[in-house]
Amino acid sequence: MKFTRLCICEALSDASVKQIVNLMQEHVRDVSGMIGHSILVEEGGLMLILSTDWPNRQQCVEYHASRLYRRLVTATQHMPVGNYVVKLFQNRTDAASC
Repeated sequence: MKFTRLCICEALSDASVKQIVNLMQEHVRDVSGMIGHSILVEEGGLMLILSTDWPNRQQCVEYHASRLYRRLVTATQHMPVGNYVVKLFQNRTDAASC
C-alpha cells in the first residue's frame, strides 16, 4: 500500500513563499525512494504543502526521520509561522488498494 506524506506550513510573507518553494524544489531532487511529489501553494494565500508519495509506510517514516528532511526544516525554519504540520495518509488512489 502506498503512502502520502503532507508537510504543511504557512509562510510569513509572499517572499517567504517563494523561498520555501525554491528550497523544496531543490530538496526533492535529492530524495531517494520517493515515487512522486507535489508542491502546492494556496491561491491568494501563504499556505504551502509539500506532498510526497512513497511505495510503503516504512520508506515514508524513514524519510521523516532522515537527516535530509531535517536539513529542509532547518533551512526554512525562520520562514513559516510556527512549525510544520506533518500528516501521513494511506494512498488509496488505486482501486486495488481499497
